[in-house]
Amino acid sequence: MEREPATYAHHYAGGCHCGRIHVALHSDKAPGDFTPRADSCGFCVRHRAVVLSDPAGLVELAVPAALEPYRFGLGITDFLVCGHCGVFVAAVWYKDGAARAVVNMPALDARDAFTSAPAPMDFEGEDVAAREARRARNWTPARVTLTEQETM
Repeated sequence: MEREPATYAHHYAGGCHCGRIHVALHSDKAPGDFTPRADSCGFCVRHRAVVLSDPAGLVELAVPAALEPYRFGLGITDFLVCGHCGVFVAAVWYKDGAARAVVNMPALDARDAFTSAPAPMDFEGEDVAAREARRARNWTPARVTLTEQETM
């Protein structure tokens, strides 16, 4: 059973630069207990993405209903990039009615608290079954809420 956010020891909030996308990572892990990951794919390199996840935690995302997620590669993951300010906030994978996510560490307000060096990753050549199995093990359960997009 999924835990409620208040039951976690740590809460890391953040979002895109303009405030249209909000994220909260709830975890019992302190910042130093995370292993940030830097994928070598073109998307992550171009965004200088460094992602965090906690399979025992919870990610909450508030995303404008009008946001069109970016998909590439195997086409099974929604990359949430704000269409207004351009910040990559998180990636979400849906399977069997459930969502799992990774959070882009630079999108968190407390990003400087995560001091561990990013582990380089390369998932080139991974097929759908292997990718889904890895994400089921390593990514964080997620709740995604669609919001009305504000005008700024």
